[in-house]
Amino acid sequence: MIAMKLHINTDYTGISPYPIMIILSFIVGLFVQYYFNVKRGINKNTSCKLILISPVMSVICAVLLTYYSSGRKYFGFSSIGGLVGMYMATLISAIIERKNGEIKIMLENCTFALPLMYSISKIGCLFAGCCHGIEYSGFLSVHYISNTCAEMALFPVQLLETIAFFIIFVVGIVLYKMHSRKSLYVTFGLSVSAKFIIDFFRESHNGKVLSFNQLLCLILWAVMIAVSWLYKRRKCGRFCLKRN
Repeated sequence: MIAMKLHINTDYTGISPYPIMIILSFIVGLFVQYYFNVKRGINKNTSCKLILISPVMSVICAVLLTYYSSGRKYFGFSSIGGLVGMYMATLISAIIERKNGEIKIMLENCTFALPLMYSISKIGCLFAGCCHGIEYSGFLSVHYISNTCAEMALFPVQLLETIAFFIIFVVGIVLYKMHSRKSLYVTFGLSVSAKFIIDFFRESHNGKVLSFNQLLCLILWAVMIAVSWLYKRRKCGRFCLKRN
């Protein structure tokens, strides 16, 4: 039986798929976020401004996180930095437009869009050869071919991320359609957990107990738990005041 393998030549004569997929991820993700914002009562003007702010903030945070985490040695695009930028853009937009009462809705819509954005962006990583997996020659192993380096057989970690995060996106939307109150926390929790687990199969994790990305995932989990606790406490406080 012949094992199925993926052969990818990274010596592109034209435009690399990486920037194309990054741009496409923003287009699709921001459209999803805009659609849900408008559908859930957010002003169209506010939603349009968010489309302009989000890519800028996301790119800035993504590049800066990579720059400082590398000890100011190089620039790159950190997915977690991009996530932080998207949330910052949503908060800034809500504050500027004085939509404090709608912040929760806007953050929820941002959370629903993020797994889809990440899923699409990892296709670019797969064909560019960046963020690649550990050495692996089994089923669906990725063999990169280049004139500048020898052929490598690697675990298809980017493909796994694309599939996993698309499923998370679908799960989040289904829960939202079912009017589940847990749709936000499930989507965010699954995303952070998937990122944490899949990072074990990335080449950059070799020789480490926990990678920098995994430490950031633990911080994001702690933030989610804290936010959930504060929200429930605040909600409980309002309920008690009404009863009194």
